Amino acid sequence: MSAMTDFNRIFSSDNEKIKLYRRLSEDKKARRKENKFTIEGARLVSDAAAEAIELHSVFFTEAAKEKYGEALELLFNKYPPRIFNIISEELSRELSETKMPQGIFAICSMPDISKEEIYGRIGHGSRILILDNIQDPGNMGTMLRTADACGIDCVIVCSCCDIYNPKTVRSAMGSILRVAVISDDIGHAAEEMKLKGIPLFAAVISDAAVSLTECDFSRGGAVIIGNEGSGLSSEDASLADTQLTIKMHGTINSLNAAMAAGIIMWELSKRREV
Repeated sequence: MSAMTDFNRIFSSDNEKIKLYRRLSEDKKARRKENKFTIEGARLVSDAAAEAIELHSVFFTEAAKEKYGEALELLFNKYPPRIFNIISEELSRELSETKMPQGIFAICSMPDISKEEIYGRIGHGSRILILDNIQDPGNMGTMLRTADACGIDCVIVCSCCDIYNPKTVRSAMGSILRVAVISDDIGHAAEEMKLKGIPLFAAVISDAAVSLTECDFSRGGAVIIGNEGSGLSSEDASLADTQLTIKMHGTINSLNAAMAAGIIMWELSKRREV
């Protein structure tokens, strides 16, 4: 099955599978309509297989087959031959969003996870990140990757950029396939935290806020992180039980949103009850 002649060969950019890949890469509405997104690179495609994500199409060049043969063999043994397609180097360069493409691409299904399922799963002791109006795909991907590393139980995105934007997927380095992520309204997310008895914190820049190092996360907690430029609105910050801040030295008064979220998630996770 792994012989090169066993797979469909695509050399035209007018191929329907190629056109679908492009639409999904470029258009959020297309991703939502099809309930699919794109991934690029041997590592991400292998991670999708490891997480049992449904793959609809896999594209690779002959050079990629030689260089990443071991990773592709795992896919060949797990998925039906009909999803695999050999593409030309020219098509690989056209599809890639990186300067040095590896020559491996895939279309996969979005994880089938609902708000109801996640809210039914969390409770006392849960560690949750609530992202409010995060707009930079790179920041979003970094936060998801950090949430994965810190063992955050779920991430709730409220009025944020699309988590399946290719830049976000790339920045998350596979974590988007492992972290439970749901979209919700900030007000409803806050209500759910209170119903579940999960302490709700809002990250702000204020001398009146509680220092992060003095916050009690022994019962778990949910922390709201605001927009990269404007932070949290006063209305959204007021939803929290406690407003927290990262005390800083010198004249610095703020951090990159992804960096601040990482520091907060570390503090949130390291006090997890044994």
